[in-house]
Amino acid sequence: MYGSEEIQRGAQVFFALLKNKILPSTDSMAQEYYNSVEVREIVKDMAVEGGLRVFETRENVHMVTSPYGSMFANSYTQMKDKYKALERKRYFYLANTIICIYLAEVDMESYIRIRWEEQGVSYAKLEDIVTKTLESWTKRQSESQEFTEDWGIALDQIYDLWVNEFSLYKENQTSGRIDVVNTKGTRYSFIHEALKPLVDQDLIYDNTRDLKIIPKNELYERLDYLYHSQERYMQIKDMIRKIREEEADAKVE
Repeated sequence: MYGSEEIQRGAQVFFALLKNKILPSTDSMAQEYYNSVEVREIVKDMAVEGGLRVFETRENVHMVTSPYGSMFANSYTQMKDKYKALERKRYFYLANTIICIYLAEVDMESYIRIRWEEQGVSYAKLEDIVTKTLESWTKRQSESQEFTEDWGIALDQIYDLWVNEFSLYKENQTSGRIDVVNTKGTRYSFIHEALKPLVDQDLIYDNTRDLKIIPKNELYERLDYLYHSQERYMQIKDMIRKIREEEADAKVE
């Protein structure tokens, strides 16, 4: 049995995590979590009851939503209300696809991760990868109608939106620079909107001036401690990476 003081401390840590999602190890609430076995157990028990998961690394304590059965899971309606650019389901599907492709690109070996953390992935590079991925999937769909059904991808909707309805980018009329914040209906501006959930969770830095998306250490902690144990993510990642490998092989030939 836990004492009333331990329960109170555990609840404080739980709600701090619920609010912030990530607590750095230097935070006082994180210190409570690290330094007390009882507090850790209380926090994790409360998380399980709410359909949440809590895990810790040397640098941070994370709280994430369980894939199924969580009272805190965001529905499409909730996401649409928070992110206005995802007003239609095909926008929502495309945004999730872009996130998956971005994660597959940065989820590399340690020495490559360091490069991405220093340089970031450019908007131009991510746009090119998204376009080539969707083109490859469309080709596979033409060869086998079961492809999109097997993978659960609304390919016709997102391909048409990305290729036919979006232009590449728009420039700011005053500065002449590419503007991804104040423009709509372009691939670059939609990349900016699609990645906002990662920005809001403090997992990436979206440099809209230099048009680079920089992964943070917190993102890699999520990938290592959470996503790598999810079969669905690993399957999609491998499928996306295979497209890149086939493209590289074709250039060599």
